[in-house]
Amino acid sequence: MDLDIRQSANTCILKLKGPLKSGESVNHFNSAVQSALATGHICLILDLEGMPVVDSSGIGAIVNALRQSKKLGGDTRLVNPSPFAEKTFKMVGILSLFTVYTSEADALADCGS
Repeated sequence: MDLDIRQSANTCILKLKGPLKSGESVNHFNSAVQSALATGHICLILDLEGMPVVDSSGIGAIVNALRQSKKLGGDTRLVNPSPFAEKTFKMVGILSLFTVYTSEADALADCGS
């Protein structure tokens, strides 16, 4: 999995490209989230358009990002989840935990950046 990371003000945009599955991709994602939160970027925007597949470890990592950002007074928003990701998140009952946007610009505006 590739991860494009951009930061502005209190926001970190993580654009995932490829599957988010147990192992290296989840570890890479978790490290990026920890780094963003540690540097004061408490509003996380996860662009999931390029993430075709997610497994239980990937779902756990995304939910953990939400939990950690909220604990710091921020939030985690989703942009364009792939059809598979959206269906999977609905099936396991976590889609309703997130605000979902069709564009990165809308998610950014909502974060106040």
